Amino acid sequence: MSRRFAALALALAALGGVLIGVVAHQLRGAGSDRRGSGAAQVRGAAVWPAGLREAPEFSLPDQAGRRFALGSLRGRPVILAFMDSQCHQECPLEGRALAAAFRMVPADERPVVVAVSVNPWADTPGSARRAIKRFGLSSFEWRWLLGSRAKLAPVWRKYGIEVRQTKGDIEHTDAIYLIDASGYERAGMVYPFLPTWVANDLEVLAGEESSS
Repeated sequence: MSRRFAALALALAALGGVLIGVVAHQLRGAGSDRRGSGAAQVRGAAVWPAGLREAPEFSLPDQAGRRFALGSLRGRPVILAFMDSQCHQECPLEGRALAAAFRMVPADERPVVVAVSVNPWADTPGSARRAIKRFGLSSFEWRWLLGSRAKLAPVWRKYGIEVRQTKGDIEHTDAIYLIDASGYERAGMVYPFLPTWVANDLEVLAGEESSS
């Protein structure tokens, strides 16, 4: 699976002109696991069993200036994304795909969206709010985390996100991570992905919680 996901990520990078770092993050721990007996299971581009890969912790200020720690969301599923509020290309499409996915699942199964800025040069609280509205995510619970490059870069590295400022653009890894209510990474996807993939994985996690 590691090689298969690497090939997928690199192909998407070539198509989208982004630098793919999620591969390195995947290889940080055990390989993804697609084993199962036919029961509903998480089906991201890369998947990990419950309890295997704890999501790396971090703390950054959000769009309201409040200090936010990823661990504060224990008990809730989380979609962790890396976005540019100035983007008019992949980020809005990714946001709208997530919004479509959330509408497919019951309200109590919807995750908190945590968007980590990949544009410390231009992202602001105001631009984050406008982007969330433009991306179609304003009706869901969300946090947009901001900071200087020095503060954001360690978070990017923890999740294998590559960011490069170019003339008039920010090239970055278009990856999301689905983190379960216990704080473990369960799926990774590189955009483009189908909303149904995300909705399926959220429903699987909700089923695990109800049966535990």
